Amino acid sequence: MFISLIANSCISFTGIYFISKIVSYHTPHKNIKNAFLGILSGLLGIFLITQSILVEDVLKIDFRFLILVLLGFYRLISPLFIAATIISIYRFSYGVDFHSVVACIAIFMIVVGIILTYKISALEKQLFQFGITLNLLACLIAGVAIYTSAGLTEYAAYVALLVTLISFPIGILITIMNIDLYLINHRVKEYKISAETDHLTGLANRRAWEMQMKKFKGQYDTCNVLILDIDHFKQINDQYGHANGDEVLKQFAELLHRETRNQDIKARIGGEEFGILIPMLSQSEVIGVAERIRSSISKHAFKLLDQQVIHISVSIGIANGKSEQLHEMVHLADDCLYQAKNSGRNRTHIHGGVEYVQ
Repeated sequence: MFISLIANSCISFTGIYFISKIVSYHTPHKNIKNAFLGILSGLLGIFLITQSILVEDVLKIDFRFLILVLLGFYRLISPLFIAATIISIYRFSYGVDFHSVVACIAIFMIVVGIILTYKISALEKQLFQFGITLNLLACLIAGVAIYTSAGLTEYAAYVALLVTLISFPIGILITIMNIDLYLINHRVKEYKISAETDHLTGLANRRAWEMQMKKFKGQYDTCNVLILDIDHFKQINDQYGHANGDEVLKQFAELLHRETRNQDIKARIGGEEFGILIPMLSQSEVIGVAERIRSSISKHAFKLLDQQVIHISVSIGIANGKSEQLHEMVHLADDCLYQAKNSGRNRTHIHGGVEYVQ
């Protein structure tokens, strides 16, 4: 039994490791990812059932419910129900009887119990306590199910206690591994964000801007590049100080977020110079976006640290074309920006000689 227990533990650890890696994988297709996680977890649960441990030549112990604890640890809901459904369907393949019904009820009670623990605010940031709670909940429900299924006898109580005593320590080890993987993934995300984010404005930095341009070439057929420069920004720093200049840059970035879509890439590529990558818009549409940004900035009341209000303007250069020529478009947009500034600032200039000014 000891060798089988070790083998099942290793299987659980390996499966949980791969599932944890999938959980941490970032993708815009969240529903597909959740469905895949649920199916994979359900299949792992089935495999654990097939590798169950025989105790007392009568009872089989398996760690199927630890898969649910794993998904619960990452606060996933739809994968929980998918995995529970797959495990239950497989359990009924052995026959529909009192034991299978109790086992399936227990599986869904664990799922519901896990979801209810999400509402306990005291556990929200306490990873170890949260993992302990999930394991304790799952082991108690599994123990009660075994006690009920085995006939509510003294021997049934002994078996239920045995299962709990074996499963709980394994669950704790899995919880510790989950926490370790979670913290590693969390730190990796933090380092990635830190390396690709301008810390003052929260926009992408120059490095991320270059990386996003490479991605855009493979994702979109057409693309627009906007290069923006705050007019007379040096005067703001000289007159009001660099701290107030930083405050203006922060509010400027917020306006860019408000006036663009989530899929548009906003970056600070210089001191007071910004870039925006806008995919799949026509020339007339992107001109409308640029003019909206320019108008919004010119009308906005920028509050300084002492609550004094100032107004600023921005010049914008635009290039529109195929994403394969994205780097050339950046240079064209930069040239258009200088034309806008040389023409008097607070205006938009697009490649081809078209100029917009209020």
